[in-house]
Amino acid sequence: MLTISKLATTLFFSIVLSACTNLDNDKVNDSTNSQWDFDHHIQFIQTKLADNHYQLEIIPNNKVNFSRLATFLLRKSYRLCGGYHYQLEIVQGIEGFDDKRAMPNYIFPALIAKVECKPKLNKKNADL
Repeated sequence: MLTISKLATTLFFSIVLSACTNLDNDKVNDSTNSQWDFDHHIQFIQTKLADNHYQLEIIPNNKVNFSRLATFLLRKSYRLCGGYHYQLEIVQGIEGFDDKRAMPNYIFPALIAKVECKPKLNKKNADL
């Protein structure tokens, strides 16, 4: 009787463990999931539009100022492209200098930018 209960318990836990390993991992790699950068305390969404083309949407919160959002945008673009050979196009979310004073209760939109990674120039090509 004791061995049957051990066998049933072992079978139950093995089924539970095997069920957890078969979870769909597509959600983890889905581009619509927001990510968190702990260094800058920023939530963002990274979407791959095409090869070497990305869109970064930085979700603002009241605790992080615009200069930190912009710094994160530059650093993330640098990491995506592996260097300074990228083109940045700001789509929306630029804050004016007096925006916080003029509109203190305004909820600012997310900072959205498109990043295009350019190929690195060789020294020979740069001299031409």
